[in-house]
Amino acid sequence: KDALALALLNGWFLEELHEWYGKGDDIFSSVEKVFMLCDDFGAPGFKYDSDGLGVGVRGDARVINATRLGAGRHMLDVRPFRGSAEVYDPEGFVDPREKTNPDRNPLLARRNKDFFTNCKAQSWWGLRRRFEATYRAVTESAPYNPDDLISLSSKLPLLGKLTGELSQPTYDLRNGKILIEKTPDGSKSPNLADAVMIAYSRTSREPMRIRAGVAGDIR
Repeated sequence: KDALALALLNGWFLEELHEWYGKGDDIFSSVEKVFMLCDDFGAPGFKYDSDGLGVGVRGDARVINATRLGAGRHMLDVRPFRGSAEVYDPEGFVDPREKTNPDRNPLLARRNKDFFTNCKAQSWWGLRRRFEATYRAVTESAPYNPDDLISLSSKLPLLGKLTGELSQPTYDLRNGKILIEKTPDGSKSPNLADAVMIAYSRTSREPMRIRAGVAGDIR
């Protein structure tokens, strides 16, 4: 049975990371736990892996939010992250900076819809680029936009496990587009890394400083 994971961000800083096991196929108690952890952290909502966790989270979150509303408490903004969905901003450039670059890199100047197979590939690639931008900012003093960086708290108890999971996914090309394989050679699903990827993913234009991502696999 796979664990469930929750990543909590403050801006581009990964401040908290949680992992636990649910009780069979009934994930209501896990959704309650996510609400509690988001409240404690001050997160206004969370995105969840709708491909892995399915509609159960949506239904349970609706019940919990209705109870909170009846008790005079604020509701959390709960949104699905569907990795199998079409890419976000399909007409945008893989690297937005290439839009104004007179000497465009032919690869990075491609449109998102022509470069990524789906939203999962786009979001994992976006996480990869965050690490790359952070590395270049630190080691080469390269100019950067803070919103494009990533920082992992050294106090995370699960930092070692997360580091291993982040290096696990591989990519291939399908019809000329990036395709992500999270479990190469039958390895276990990287739920911690998935939660981090979902939390950092940009699937809407709405800015949200405090963000949260939930991942898992209910079979």
